[in-house]
Amino acid sequence: MNKKILKTSDNLIIFLVIILTINFIFLPAFSLKARAEDSINKEDIYTGIGVAVLLVIISKIAENNNKVSETTNNSRVNIDYENLDNKDVEILARAIYAESRGEPYKGQVAVGAVILNRVKSANFPNSIEKVVYQDGQFSSVQDGQINLLPNETALNAAKEAINGKDPSKGALYFYNPKTAKTLWWLNTRDKLTEIGNHVFAK
Repeated sequence: MNKKILKTSDNLIIFLVIILTINFIFLPAFSLKARAEDSINKEDIYTGIGVAVLLVIISKIAENNNKVSETTNNSRVNIDYENLDNKDVEILARAIYAESRGEPYKGQVAVGAVILNRVKSANFPNSIEKVVYQDGQFSSVQDGQINLLPNETALNAAKEAINGKDPSKGALYFYNPKTAKTLWWLNTRDKLTEIGNHVFAK
């Protein structure tokens, strides 16, 4: 549910509450058949309880809608990585090779996992190619190393990451503390693990 629909739903709920409140509480007070001010009977009590229960139900519906909206905004689901085409696998392998070819194999798989974790996150583009080539994200794209042909190790690491291996522990970022240009910002992220020269963070 997007924010526009949620806002419209909330406005409709508020409108219904106003109408029901007028109908059950205020209109009887101005009716010719209204009871004396000091007269309260079971019907008045039941009406009041009914309105209160209705308001609680409406509130819970709005609360659940908000939770669904937040979940939808924070993540994507049902992305079938196992059926990626050869171009996706090659781009992922190129990124792994360009960014981490000097790292342990486990670290290379972790770099691939970070890219896939970004694809799953609503905070990043929704494809491997778009994540890799997102402006300003990977130094290998800026310096042209992304165009190097990946070796067999990088290809295997890409396939392992696609098959669900994630040594990064769900990281969205990786960096080398010795060479990172935005270390001040990266240090604000939650560190999840270290593999070789890379720190993996979320």
